[in-house]
Amino acid sequence: MSAHRAVLDDALARAERHGRPGLPVGGFALGRAADRSRRGIHRLDGSTVIEPDGHLHRIFPSPDRSRIAVEWAPTADENAVFGLVDVAAGTLRLHPDIRLRYDTVLWAADSRSLDVVASRDRRLVTLDVETGETEVAPLPSEGRLRLFPGGESGLRALSSAGAGTTLTDRATGTPLGRWSALFRAWRLGTGVLVWHDRGLDAVLIDAAADAADDRAPWHWHDPDVRIVDVAVQDDRVVVLAVTEGRSVLIDLDDGIEVGRTEPASSDADVLTTTMIGVDDGVLRLGVEGPLTPPRIVERAQLGTTILPPSSSRATTVRHDIPAGDGATLTVHVTSPSAAEGIPGAGTTGPLPLILTCYGGFGVPHLPVFEPTVPAWVGFGGAYASAQLRGGGERGEAWRQAGYGERKRRTVADLADVARGLIAAGVTRPDLLVLAGASLGGVVAAACALEHPELCAGFVTTAAPLDLLALEDHPLGSSWRAEFGDDGTPASRARLGALSPLARAESLPVGAPVPSYLGVVLGEDSRVLARDTHRMVESLRRTGGSARSWTAAGAGHGANESVALHDLGLAVLDFAASVTVTATKRIASGSTTGGTR
Repeated sequence: MSAHRAVLDDALARAERHGRPGLPVGGFALGRAADRSRRGIHRLDGSTVIEPDGHLHRIFPSPDRSRIAVEWAPTADENAVFGLVDVAAGTLRLHPDIRLRYDTVLWAADSRSLDVVASRDRRLVTLDVETGETEVAPLPSEGRLRLFPGGESGLRALSSAGAGTTLTDRATGTPLGRWSALFRAWRLGTGVLVWHDRGLDAVLIDAAADAADDRAPWHWHDPDVRIVDVAVQDDRVVVLAVTEGRSVLIDLDDGIEVGRTEPASSDADVLTTTMIGVDDGVLRLGVEGPLTPPRIVERAQLGTTILPPSSSRATTVRHDIPAGDGATLTVHVTSPSAAEGIPGAGTTGPLPLILTCYGGFGVPHLPVFEPTVPAWVGFGGAYASAQLRGGGERGEAWRQAGYGERKRRTVADLADVARGLIAAGVTRPDLLVLAGASLGGVVAAACALEHPELCAGFVTTAAPLDLLALEDHPLGSSWRAEFGDDGTPASRARLGALSPLARAESLPVGAPVPSYLGVVLGEDSRVLARDTHRMVESLRRTGGSARSWTAAGAGHGANESVALHDLGLAVLDFAASVTVTATKRIASGSTTGGTR
């Protein structure tokens, strides 16, 4: 093992000792305890109910809290089966004939039976948990069924392509409304709260309600925010949202906004609220930052400043960088603390920098905790997350500016962020590595190949790099709209110009190419490895340095920390190797954190 790899391995292992707790649900929480490799179910006092082999995706405690329905997968490929946990005995009984993939469970009020959607076999299963007897009803040949709490017997949400989602009260069969895209629904007083693609609707269940009100007492929508999650506390609705590149809490009373606050702050770190939920009447949030491991806090505790671990000798700073068309691009940079005599944010630098991105599907790319961040910063580098158009950081207009036929704007934004950080002296092109996973890998690769003068290397993880063949991937047909592929000659020509693989295969021998690491997830059920291998072959043909690496045991599901450790180490080792200046600095015997 090389000297820098050994240093990174040890630093990464230290950072991984922090757990990743989950929000309480029915008196239990699904999360990973400190110093543990896999997730388990824990009581609120910290004691463990069960920590089984395999991967727990979601939990659904019974109303009497004696059992917990779970979605369990043997591998990280996301294909799961139904299971029941006996809380008192701490045992898990699997039902391998009830096959799931992110499906929903609805318990009966007496906790004696439940309904579970088994989408992999297109069945709705009613299970008597005492006798184990089941009743099975086939699902429609097309569409998706989900179950939500509400009314006397729950709600039925049936989605079909092109027709949106219809929400129905199961007890009466009364349709409650139709939405083009329905995300979740909750009980709200005697009615229902619906989160959909155009905001929030409060819907009446009472069949005698006046039809003239369209069954929606109120509607809330703000085009400048992206809803991340929603919690219902009595009749009050609390929205976790992202606006202006940061997370905020928005309080609604009868659909009227009565308060907006940034839920957490830190003197040394930029914090993000990633989760929100109400359990037993208590509103809790998940808070983290690049230097601050995840923690669950009650809302009443948010008045005080949250500090990263005392061992942290780094700082996270927000930079706003002008794009080529005048828009403002935000990037959060975490770097060694200047107070330690080490160049970092607020100094001239330059430092080896890993610049991460996403920029698609309206998903916010916010500063959060990943063990690779403190490990890389402790090695003397800087770690950054760029917010690009197409993501969900600044509302609908921001999202649309990088969507479909405008996806090239997302790639241009990443190039502008890189130029801005170089101009500010935070890094240099020979010290810069671009990195992205899934769609973010497409953006990073497209930017690196179009602007090889900006970076020393780039990393993609589970990325569909051939935009002309998205439909070949298991879920690829659903991604075509994101890249503007409508099948017309014009869109295909646009995709060919944007596609990283198409560009790589057209490069002449001797063309300047940054070093490349293509990471493949060994248990990926969404993205094929083929594109990554073809990218490596194409770049090697030009004379470039390129290799692939497979993260065994990792997929798009709930990965164990052991698999994530190996993946993170591969990325950090690659970044250290291609940023020659940083590698030489460490080898020369400078202090941990590095010097200029």
